[in-house]
Amino acid sequence: MKEITKEEQRDVQLGLMSYIDKVCREQDIEYYISAGTLLGSVKYKGYIPWDDDIDMMLTRPNYERLMEALMQSLPKHFTLLYYKNHTAYLPFAKLYDNRTYFVSELDTLNKGTGLFIDIFPLDSLPEDKVEGEHFKKKVRTAVTKLVSSAPSGLSYASSEKRIYFFAKSLLWLPYHLRYKGRSRVLAERVDVLMQKYNDEEHKFCNFVWSPPKKTAYFDKGIFTEYEDIDFEYLKLKKIKNHDVYLSELYGDWRNPPKKRAVRNHSYYRWYWKDKND
Repeated sequence: MKEITKEEQRDVQLGLMSYIDKVCREQDIEYYISAGTLLGSVKYKGYIPWDDDIDMMLTRPNYERLMEALMQSLPKHFTLLYYKNHTAYLPFAKLYDNRTYFVSELDTLNKGTGLFIDIFPLDSLPEDKVEGEHFKKKVRTAVTKLVSSAPSGLSYASSEKRIYFFAKSLLWLPYHLRYKGRSRVLAERVDVLMQKYNDEEHKFCNFVWSPPKKTAYFDKGIFTEYEDIDFEYLKLKKIKNHDVYLSELYGDWRNPPKKRAVRNHSYYRWYWKDKND
């Protein structure tokens, strides 16, 4: 059991991202790096110094096309964590390196999986913000049921902080007792619910599993133009109008964040699997 260094961790993630980028370019699938990954690419041409993951987003049609492509063919050391081909307890996909695994006291929801890339779908939101917040609340409740369906121990209470872990272990226990073992049907329900407004003409969109009033209603127009940007030794895709996105997400994104706003996955420790595992 050999612990993975920070440099190795980033190399593995960049390998995953390089593969996704290759598939997307070959199949004309539009994607963009998002959240802290986008911020890092703009400010540092790579990772934010305190960051330790890579995030990407796609409009729902492009997301579905990417999922189909990744389900059809992958290098043997990559695995897609997506509810249609794998037991999944979250409403987005992950591509992970199955030569690696993590150990965590607080988060065991995806125990057995490895270093990953988060892949998020963009779905429509209504113009009426009251209706939008009601919709997001329904999504959060549906996802709580999905997470609570995890059958193993207290994995349904997985969190990034100990106080959240203890709170969820109590508050979500009734959901766990009712829904454990039903992840497949619950994941499909969540996926359908998240797309509720996609067949209608709406101006706004985002990843709709989000905290109340804290995640923006982005104008769909900013996700229609893309360009290349350097990220470490890769050239990845980003939206052209990144300032609108980053300003809405982080406020004054050009200045360093306050300490309480810095988040990462320090509650994980990463290891290489033994070759005979």
